[in-house]
Amino acid sequence: MASQQAAPAESRDLAASPRFALDARRWTRYEAITLALSLLLLFFLSGPWYDVRFAECPPPGLYAHPQLHPCRITDITSVGGTAAHAYVWVTVLPSLIIVAVLVLRAGFGRVSFLAWPTDRQLLAGAACASLVVVLTAFLTRSGIVSVRPHRFPPWYAISQLSIIWESGADIALALAAAAAAAAVLNAVMTRHHG
Repeated sequence: MASQQAAPAESRDLAASPRFALDARRWTRYEAITLALSLLLLFFLSGPWYDVRFAECPPPGLYAHPQLHPCRITDITSVGGTAAHAYVWVTVLPSLIIVAVLVLRAGFGRVSFLAWPTDRQLLAGAACASLVVVLTAFLTRSGIVSVRPHRFPPWYAISQLSIIWESGADIALALAAAAAAAAVLNAVMTRHHG
């Protein structure tokens, strides 16, 4: 008899608890944009940020027509953002926070365990944290480094090792900035309209 009474009580508890039903329509447009850009950012973090080249040029004045003897440039390697700046991997954590909060909201309609900060403030904070990390890596630029030893005579060819920016760094910065802007707009818009 006791087992029969326990079964209806359990079913009432299950009916009262929220059920997970994934519905992406619960996201705002800005949240969907933040999620897409944050996931795309993870791809561009390990993409090529730098191109390392070795240039060997004849010394000035050695040839009457320098255009006939141009510099010989050899591509050595491309370096990704995570290889050049190991701390860039930290941006995985804010991206996981963004995914977790939005999946919980899409499944339950709201993230009930957050009183402060709100889920929208948490999204904005996570996206801005990613922007700070990517911006820090972007601002630590590398210049041209001369590798010509001083012992060689002046007629010896000039060699330079150059580190040139590739588009991966620009794209990663643009994605992080756009994700942060969308998340901040989402937090501001919902505070004023809801």
